[in-house]
Amino acid sequence: MNICTAAVRHLATALLLLAGATVQAASLTLVPSATAVATNSVFTVGLKLDAMNAPGAHPGLYGGEILVSFDKTLLNYGGFTLASGVSYFSAPAVSTAGNTQTVHLGFDNAADLGTVGTFSFTAIGNAGSTAAIGLTDADDFSGSFASYTPTYQRFYPTFTPTQVAVVPLPASLWLLGTALGGIAVRRRFRRAAD
Repeated sequence: MNICTAAVRHLATALLLLAGATVQAASLTLVPSATAVATNSVFTVGLKLDAMNAPGAHPGLYGGEILVSFDKTLLNYGGFTLASGVSYFSAPAVSTAGNTQTVHLGFDNAADLGTVGTFSFTAIGNAGSTAAIGLTDADDFSGSFASYTPTYQRFYPTFTPTQVAVVPLPASLWLLGTALGGIAVRRRFRRAAD
């Protein structure tokens, strides 16, 4: 066998291994607590993992590294809270480029199916705007996700981002605020008259 044939065979093997590593064996999804939120309202976004079809033993333990990005003129990031039993291998770090803010974090010990953790945001955009929240693997080239049991096995999940509509405060809240303000003014005038 000449050197050229061996190189082609090694390249073909590497491509097959890479194709096997990118099989869509699991999914990570961002799930907002509400799809429409009022300006200045706090809401949460759950990070859900479904690794039921990932390689390895089931039940198993999984880890990976993600990037969550959003427009900082529409959303204010409040933090990320891990679900019980899940741990960090890379604590959340926030970076900004222009109007895009990105949260980078890595997690370990997630179960086959369930919430990895929860992001907290405040809607600061104008009513009528839509805030997109992106979700990607922190290592776009080879992927960062792995099944830990029985051995370390890599996989590449599908990623489902989300979006949230920013809406005006409901009319009932404005009406309640006006009524309370009217009562306060009336009491003040009564006291002044007495």
